[in-house]
Amino acid sequence: MNLPNSSFYCFLSSGKIISVSLLLLGLLLVTPLATPVRAEHANNPVIFDTDLSSDVDDAGAVAVLHALANQGKIQILAMMVSSGDPWSGPCLDVLNTSFGRPDIPIGIIGENAVTHVSKYTRPLSEHYPHDLSAPRATQLYRKILAGQSAGTVTVVSVGYFSNLSALLESRPDEFSSLDGKTLVNEKVKRLISMGGGFPKGREWNIYQDARSAANVASHWPTPIIFCGFEIGNTIMTGKILQQVPAKHPLREAYQLYNNLTNRQSWDQTTVLLAADLDGVAQGTYLDLSGPGRVQIDQNGNNTWEPIQQGNHRYVLSNSKTKDLAGIIDELMLSAALGKAQ
Repeated sequence: MNLPNSSFYCFLSSGKIISVSLLLLGLLLVTPLATPVRAEHANNPVIFDTDLSSDVDDAGAVAVLHALANQGKIQILAMMVSSGDPWSGPCLDVLNTSFGRPDIPIGIIGENAVTHVSKYTRPLSEHYPHDLSAPRATQLYRKILAGQSAGTVTVVSVGYFSNLSALLESRPDEFSSLDGKTLVNEKVKRLISMGGGFPKGREWNIYQDARSAANVASHWPTPIIFCGFEIGNTIMTGKILQQVPAKHPLREAYQLYNNLTNRQSWDQTTVLLAADLDGVAQGTYLDLSGPGRVQIDQNGNNTWEPIQQGNHRYVLSNSKTKDLAGIIDELMLSAALGKAQ
């Protein structure tokens, strides 16, 4: 999620900018089906972490995630909520149910969470079916990660870094004898985050919980790709959902948020990065910086430091980035209409 004011990577020893492969060839070919295809890709497991509440691009990102799962490009293991809005978890369950996956495990954040009033989470939770019974996100992270093969899980974060920081600081439990940082290092392949502005900035997802963001930037043990504010800020999507029946929660989320007009696509663009299965740089839609390190201060300002052996990279736009708007729109539409691509 992002508000105003606020790939893929291959491991190269050089600091050169490389292109990002989204494996999106043919995404605009849509074949109608009665229900969503359930072709989860077992070799690309994903955990999704969202602050679904104060902006609607989170809801759009959930739709894109389901569309990618329908194509077999990812396997959705679980979803986490970093927002303290009590309606965020139920609303996420509503969306998952509408996209044909009502049983995706959902974890919610505990006390002292960042909380904002939402235009759509409560209405959707009250008007659409869901049966949420959610554990704490840290507990669910540990349970899910403990059951995965080493170095396979992609974590996609489009919200605050609160859950990720708590995971790093977690202690051994019934799910794993490893502490949080060691568990992440063993099981996670990469973290893809909608956060920051590059090469420097102050962005919503980071400054809302700057301590947690700084902790993750400093101590997360696997590679991190940052998709900054400036990337999705130029990609406008959502108006296409006027084609969705009125009684669908994704359409209603956009209706309540901005009367079904286009909105920036910070989170949807970030989710697309999870679809790359092999990290081969062949694409044309986005580029990637050379290696470096993101540093975050107590006020949530981020800066970029190029380092030859750095574990961080950030996404760069190019002349084709604007074409992602049509791809994202078709993915959201296909998820809402129960179509496969």
